[in-house]
Amino acid sequence: MKRYLYRLWQWLYKGIPVQRISAGITTIESGQTLSGKKILLTGGSRGIGYAIAKRMKEEGAEVLIVGRNEEALRIAAAETGCQYIVFDVTDISGLSGLVERAAEKLGGLTGLVNNAGVCNIDNGFLNVTEASYDEQFVLNVKSPFFLTQAFVRYVTENHTGSSSVLFVTSERGLYPDDAPYGMTKAAIGNIIAGIARRFALQGVHINGIAPGVTADTKCHPEMAEDLYLKGAVGKRYIMPDELAEVAVFLMSDASKCISGEIIPCNQANHYK
Repeated sequence: MKRYLYRLWQWLYKGIPVQRISAGITTIESGQTLSGKKILLTGGSRGIGYAIAKRMKEEGAEVLIVGRNEEALRIAAAETGCQYIVFDVTDISGLSGLVERAAEKLGGLTGLVNNAGVCNIDNGFLNVTEASYDEQFVLNVKSPFFLTQAFVRYVTENHTGSSSVLFVTSERGLYPDDAPYGMTKAAIGNIIAGIARRFALQGVHINGIAPGVTADTKCHPEMAEDLYLKGAVGKRYIMPDELAEVAVFLMSDASKCISGEIIPCNQANHYK
């Protein structure tokens, strides 16, 4: 009774209505972390994207991978149990259609993983070409920006409820860099923080992971035998499978309270 009288006093004296909101805390069982989730993932035929797609499928999600190489996609889909669409994500005008096609194939859409990207070896600031600069900014920034726009429009217009976006960025975006690749990843960090604040109330949580130098054990299985990396603080490469574990958590309802964050996955190999 005291609580209600106090609220009445607040309303009469201050004219401020009291709002109530719940946290909706979620716990999960192993193997069911992403149960019921329907996720679109770009660049899923190899490397980090492949590992994330495989792990998300193991945790109960329906996953659709996207890429340009149909043969690579077909093999990856067969190995992971995912569906696939052949599509070049630099076709900006087609991204809304991609979201619609993915939603149709999956029977809805609740998640997006922006993994596709390119890192050109430009050999220093003075050797960067316009073509290399443009290629990296289109694929690493422009494409995920507009794909995320199309995805957020879809989930908000369809009242999907809790939904997730994950950007696979890089440790190179966590410190100053004169290479276009690092610049693109820094830009992604700004995008994550900005749109996360804008759509938090609509139930869209948006985060990123920033891997260190990662071993491509699918294309180079011998790397799994020796992960030594001289220049890294932890003295080793990062494994795609351990990145996938972080990605699964950030795409789950258990991480709903986390949004607008980038999780460095590089054993402290960065400065803040």
